[in-house]
Amino acid sequence: MRNYLILPTCVLLIAWLSGCENNTEDSSTDNQNNGGTREVAVEAIIVESGEFRSGVKISGTVESINDAIISAEASGRVQEIISIGSEVQAGDVIAQLDKSILRSSLEVARSNFEVAEETYERQQPLFEEGIITPLEFSGVRARREQARAQLRQAEIQLENATITAPFNGRVEQRMVETGELLNPGNAVVRLVNIDKLKITAGLPDRYSNDVRVGSEVMVDLSAYNAGELESEVTFTGNVINTQTRTFPIEIEIDNSERLMKPQMTVDLLVTHTTLPDVISVPRNALIRDETGQNVFVINREGERPVAEYRPVTTGESTAGNVLIHEGLFDGDEVIVAGLANLNVGDIVRVE
Repeated sequence: MRNYLILPTCVLLIAWLSGCENNTEDSSTDNQNNGGTREVAVEAIIVESGEFRSGVKISGTVESINDAIISAEASGRVQEIISIGSEVQAGDVIAQLDKSILRSSLEVARSNFEVAEETYERQQPLFEEGIITPLEFSGVRARREQARAQLRQAEIQLENATITAPFNGRVEQRMVETGELLNPGNAVVRLVNIDKLKITAGLPDRYSNDVRVGSEVMVDLSAYNAGELESEVTFTGNVINTQTRTFPIEIEIDNSERLMKPQMTVDLLVTHTTLPDVISVPRNALIRDETGQNVFVINREGERPVAEYRPVTTGESTAGNVLIHEGLFDGDEVIVAGLANLNVGDIVRVE
């Protein structure tokens, strides 16, 4: 009875061991099928010769080209003055002074000139007839010219009682209030135009012979969520700052969209070298090891594209790209993404 019960158990055990052996053989067969060269997903670019621009990154300060303190040119009490923050056009009235005293001065000057003019007209025939001497007639003529000048000055003073904007702009500051007494030279308002600005910066002296008027500049406004603007150098100084070893440059830039304000600090990329017909690659395509700089390129000579490791000689870099002197040719496919898990000889799938 016991032998009868043990026999089926042994049969089942033998069958189970046989099944395990078969599964092991199947698993071994699958690993061998998948154990060939790996396939890796990558991103690649086809390199072509083109223009390469090398630049230097510096910081600059935004300034207004038209930023002026408007002062009084006549004496008088302020009757009207424009509100702070007002936008004005050239010729618009900023402030109005009391004209009553200036009008009285003008009348006096006009009366004096009329008397002097009448005296001159009476004395001229006498001088021509020789009744009065040339010296006497010269005095009469001088008094007429003096009276004419005083009349013109009184007219200008009356005109200057109306203070107008010399350019388009915005009233950023008001120095006086209605009722205050002004004298010539007293500040009235600060007028600023930001439609066109300039950026001043200091460029390292080693680029003094490379950067000139017309050199391209990229203005980075990403810190102010305003992207980038293209412009060019409009002024280069000849005097180097001995403390910073930089020379001044200026970049005039249109600001009609009001993206910048005076005294902002912006990043600049100033182009100092332009090379035609050269090859460059993104910086993230380069791999540095003990042999130097290398890149992965795609070799399509076989049945399937594979990764090939190739040494390159690099040059200057700018805006994320690096100049390649040797190692790459037009039409080469350079892998720029998916490098972390890539080995030489891996099959690549370009996405």
